[in-house]
Amino acid sequence: MTKPPLCAVLFDFDGTLGYYLPTHLELYVQAAATHGIAVTTEALASAVDAAWGPWETVYGVNHSAHSGDEASYLAIRALLHRGRFEAAGVRTDDATMQAMTAFLCISEQEPIHFALYDDAIPALERVRAAGTPAYIVSNHIWRLPEVIEALGLSQYIAATLTSARVGYRKPHPKIFEAAIAVARGEATSMLYVGDNPTHDVLGARAAGMRAVLIDRRGSSGDATAIRSLMEVPLW
Repeated sequence: MTKPPLCAVLFDFDGTLGYYLPTHLELYVQAAATHGIAVTTEALASAVDAAWGPWETVYGVNHSAHSGDEASYLAIRALLHRGRFEAAGVRTDDATMQAMTAFLCISEQEPIHFALYDDAIPALERVRAAGTPAYIVSNHIWRLPEVIEALGLSQYIAATLTSARVGYRKPHPKIFEAAIAVARGEATSMLYVGDNPTHDVLGARAAGMRAVLIDRRGSSGDATAIRSLMEVPLW
């Protein structure tokens, strides 16, 4: 059966179009170091996903009750950071922990801590030249739209949806439903591009979209994965 022409290409951000520089876990290390506390990225790595436990559902993370405004979201973001620090073995007094999490809530949203992959802008230019609108749909911080603006991507992006504001993290179907509503088309005519096989590929396909995995290192074992964003299929 012939596939319908694409009406939209939706991109993940972190690990797909751009990345933290230094890494997100290194920002945790910096936040701790400002208060004389040592923690390693290895210790933090095992705590990344588990910290979302209080908001986890069978469909994915749902923090919609805390996404009505930035202050509400940052309150649970601080709890998330605390949980990761504690799971990594950090023990300190409450005032110091609050200062560390506050530092991190600010630093992780600063555009200076982000960089783009070399193929990001050329790939977005290619999508635009094909006459297909591009969107960003990402599990990310509240100010991701502002980061996208600072990185010079806004001219290529029709809209940016971040889980912080939508209230649901991929692979929860609600964030994909929000993306479909914003893109105003049929899910079957939308392509999602991301670097996470579960959150991005399986989540998008469950919502009825086409999906492709970006695997820059070629380590996934997925024969259908692409190694560069310039390989995104536009048909």
